[in-house]
Amino acid sequence: MARLPGGLPVWRGRRLLGTDEAGRAGASPPALPAVDAGHHAALHSVVLDALKFADVGAPQSVHLGGSPTVEFRAGALVIGLPLAWGLSADQLRVLLTHELALPASRHPDLVRGLLDARHRTPAGEKAAARHARLLAATEPLLAEAEQVRDAAAITAAGGGLSAVEDAARALLKAAAIHAAFSAFAAAPLASGTMSAFNTGSLPTSGPIRAEDLHAGWRLRLSRWGAPTADIDREELAGHHPGLAEELRAPADGPLVSLDPDAAHLDELGPAALRSLAAEVLPSGSGEPWVRLADLPVEAYLPDVERRARQYVEAVNEVLGRAPDGRDELAGTLLRRPVDVERARRGLPAAADSEPPPPWMGAALLAVVVEYTLLRKGWRREHPLLPRRLVTPDSDAVLDLNELVRSDPGALRTHLG
Repeated sequence: MARLPGGLPVWRGRRLLGTDEAGRAGASPPALPAVDAGHHAALHSVVLDALKFADVGAPQSVHLGGSPTVEFRAGALVIGLPLAWGLSADQLRVLLTHELALPASRHPDLVRGLLDARHRTPAGEKAAARHARLLAATEPLLAEAEQVRDAAAITAAGGGLSAVEDAARALLKAAAIHAAFSAFAAAPLASGTMSAFNTGSLPTSGPIRAEDLHAGWRLRLSRWGAPTADIDREELAGHHPGLAEELRAPADGPLVSLDPDAAHLDELGPAALRSLAAEVLPSGSGEPWVRLADLPVEAYLPDVERRARQYVEAVNEVLGRAPDGRDELAGTLLRRPVDVERARRGLPAAADSEPPPPWMGAALLAVVVEYTLLRKGWRREHPLLPRRLVTPDSDAVLDLNELVRSDPGALRTHLG
């Protein structure tokens, strides 16, 4: 009886994949930006290198996708734009090699189809039951495939001990990008208003169908940094037995950023960016397309107001009364930020605590200052850039974040 890697009989693999494919009728290669010798040539070159290291045939086509993933769809290889921006060309080659590599088999298309089917989200109870059977039956196949893929990734990283660390770094960055971008796409304004002290933010009241979602993500990374998103290192290590130790090791430097050594991409026009955003954002919601860059102050003012009021109320709690005026409000935020933050979170005052970071009080005060100025007719330079404000009468920019770092006392002057 012919069997696939991991011991699954070929006939059962075909039956499992057939039932899974039945629930995906109508699937076709994505209408997304093409990647070939004439479009995004540098990325196309990375794909060709990865195919050689993975020792597999070329896909029917290659596309840029909107999600932070690498996947096959109806024979097409789709590379997520967030990954293409966030990984160096070498790291992307490692990631692509890992995702392309397969254990040796006389039925490679069936093996890939079964592995890809594991990532699909079933619709309905019957489909969920079928998918559960597929997951259970293909677990040994996945285990063997991961061993082969980890080894191929190490080879693509150059081989040797250092290559093991490099391969693990590429996969760790990819997982971090996936988590951070997914959080951003779920509520771009919420992640955009995250404060320096990680005070959090409420999501928007409804989904934003932002056609410039990816442009906003790129702006967010270049000017503000990535939103906070946790990844389960232990779970990730469990999926990659050949790299487990390295994946558990502490990481040096940021995991989510715009990598300066990323493969060059051609400019993406509005139509391409909208097609990429449509991949990520909820479909069928009836929400019109908007541009994040064009959102009015009213789109982010309620959240800024909520957070500013929290700090004012926390100052009242710390003082046991309302402050005498703006000077006492500002002074309490600057001098007693730990007490204010604990009061905001509903925690009791700490008897003994370490000195706060030098910027902490100024960061809290900047939240209140931003709300004050927005109520006076100022606006953000871009809705995703908290505390970079444009005056009502000109295009002059006041960067409250810079004042937090360089001149906290100057923030007081903007409370009047």
